[in-house]
Amino acid sequence: MKKLLILQMVLLAFVFTQGYAEAEVEEVKVLTLEDAVRSAAENNVQVKTQALTLNTLEKSNTFSWNSVSPTANVKGSLAEDFDAGTTSLSVTGTLNVALSANLYTQIRAAKLSYERGQMTYEQTCRLIEKEVRTAFYHLLYEQENLALQKKSLDTKLTQYRNNQEKFRNGQISELDVMTSKVSYEQQKPTVEQAETTFTNDIAAFKQVIGIDQRIPVKLEGSLDEVLSITGISFQSLPERNVPAPDIQDAQKAVEIARNGILSQRFSAYAPSITASYQLRKANRSNVDNIATTNSLSVGVTIPLDGYLPWSSSAVNIAAKKNELEAAKLTLENTKTSTAVQTENYLRKINLAIAQAASLKANVELAETTYEMTKTAYNYGKTDFLNLLNANDAVLSANVSLKSQAYSLISTILELEYLLGIPFGTIGK
Repeated sequence: MKKLLILQMVLLAFVFTQGYAEAEVEEVKVLTLEDAVRSAAENNVQVKTQALTLNTLEKSNTFSWNSVSPTANVKGSLAEDFDAGTTSLSVTGTLNVALSANLYTQIRAAKLSYERGQMTYEQTCRLIEKEVRTAFYHLLYEQENLALQKKSLDTKLTQYRNNQEKFRNGQISELDVMTSKVSYEQQKPTVEQAETTFTNDIAAFKQVIGIDQRIPVKLEGSLDEVLSITGISFQSLPERNVPAPDIQDAQKAVEIARNGILSQRFSAYAPSITASYQLRKANRSNVDNIATTNSLSVGVTIPLDGYLPWSSSAVNIAAKKNELEAAKLTLENTKTSTAVQTENYLRKINLAIAQAASLKANVELAETTYEMTKTAYNYGKTDFLNLLNANDAVLSANVSLKSQAYSLISTILELEYLLGIPFGTIGK
C-alpha cells in the first residue's frame, strides 16, 4: 500500500509539472511588427553568420601591419665525435625582418575589405528586416483573409438555417434550402485551406525571427494603415546624405581596384629590404672557451622585369588597370539602374494607391448591394441565387482590397531597401 501511495503521488506530481509546463509554453505571445524586427535582429542565423564574417575582417584590418613583424627562431644542436671523444653543443638564435614597398597597400586593402564587410553586414541586416516586414504584412493579409472567409462561412450558415425555417413555413422552395446548404459546405474547404496556409506560414515566420515553435503568437496590426497612404513622388522621398547601398558598394569596388593597381606597381618597380641578425653560441667538451658568432646582414632587392612589357609583372599591371575600368563601368551602370528602379517603384506605388482607392469604392458598393439584396430577398422580391452572388461579391471585394494593400506595402519596402531609407518612412 505504501508503494502504491508513493507511485500515485509521483504520477500526480508529474502530471502537475507537465500541465504547468504546457500552460507556460502555450501562453500566447502578442507580436507587433517592431517586435518581430527586433527578434530577427537578435536571433536570425544569417545575421549571426554575417557578424562572424565581419569579426574576421575586423581582426585582419587591426593586424594588417603584421607582415613587418619580425620572425624569430632558436635552434639547438648536440654532436658527439666518438673517435675524438668530444661533444659539441651549440645554440643559434635568428631574427629576420622583411620590409616590402606594398606594405601600405596591404594595410589599405585590409581596411577597404573591412569597410566593405561592414556594408555587407548592414545590407544583410536590412535584407532580413525587409523580409521580416514583408512576411509580417503577408501574414496580416492571410489573417484578415481568414477572418473574411470565416465571416462569409458564418453568414452562409445563418442563411442556410434561415432558409430551413422559411421552408418549414412555406415561404421558399426546397431548392433554395439545398442551394444554401451546398454554398455553406463549399465554403468549409476554403476556410480550412486558409487556416492551413496561415499556420504553415506562421511556423516559417517563427523560424526566421528565432521564436520557439511551441509558443503560439498573435499578430497585432492591420493592413488598413497601408490604405491611408497617398501619392508619392521623388521629391517627397526622405533625404539621404549618402548614395544608395548598391552605389556605395560599387564605389568601394572602384577603391579596391585602384589599390590593387598601386599594389601591383609596388611589386613590379619598388625595392624590398630584408634584414637578419644571428647570434650563435657553441662549446666543445675539450675547449674551455665558448665560441660566439654575432652577425647582421641587410639586403636590398630591386625588381627590373616590371619595365619589360612582356613580363608577368607588366601583364598583371595591365590586368589590374582593366579591373579598374570594369569597376568604373559597373559603378555608372549601378547609378543608372538605381535611378530606373526608383522610377519604376514610384510608378508601381502610385498605381497601387489608385487601384486601392477604386477597390475601396468597390467594397462599399458590394456591401450596399448585399444589404439591399438581402432586404429584397427577405420580402420575396428576389431569389436566393442573387443573394448568394451578392454575398460572394462582398467577400471577393474585401479580399481584393486586402491583397492590394499587401502589394502596395511590399513595393514600398522594396523601394526603401533599394535606396537605403529607414523602413516605414515612405508614405508617412
